[in-house]
Amino acid sequence: MQRKKKIIIAIALVVVIAIVFSIWFALNKPHRSVENEVSIPVTAIEIFSAYTTNETAANNQYLDKTIAVTGEIMEIKKNQEDNTVLVLKSEDPLFGVACTMKKIEGNFKAGDQVTIIGICSGFTSDVVLRDCIVSDSKQK
Repeated sequence: MQRKKKIIIAIALVVVIAIVFSIWFALNKPHRSVENEVSIPVTAIEIFSAYTTNETAANNQYLDKTIAVTGEIMEIKKNQEDNTVLVLKSEDPLFGVACTMKKIEGNFKAGDQVTIIGICSGFTSDVVLRDCIVSDSKQK
C-alpha cells in the first residue's frame, strides 16, 4: 500500500512538472516577426475572394502564414486595443482585408495603394491579418 502511494505521488509530480514546463515554454517562446519571414504575395481582392469562395481551402493556403497583401486602403480605424487597422478594399462594398498594424510609419489615407505584410488569422466578415507592417519587400 505504501509503495502504491509513492508511485501515485511520483506520477502526479511528473504530470505537474510537465504542465508547468509546457506553460512556461508557451509563455516564453519567441514571437514571430514578419520582418524576418518570406511572405506569400497576393492582392486584397484575391485573398478575400479565396475566403468567400472556399474558407477551408483558403485556410489551408493562408492561415497562420505570412502574407504580403497589396490593395487600396478602404478605411483606417482603431481597434479595442487602440491599434491602427488598415482595411483594404475587396469586391464587397462592406468588407475587405483588415490589417492590424504592429507599427505604422507615414501618413496613409483612404485610396492609397499599399503592400502590407502580416500573419493571416483567418476570416470573420473580413480577412484578418495581425502583426502587420507596411512594406513592398520580402515577397516570394
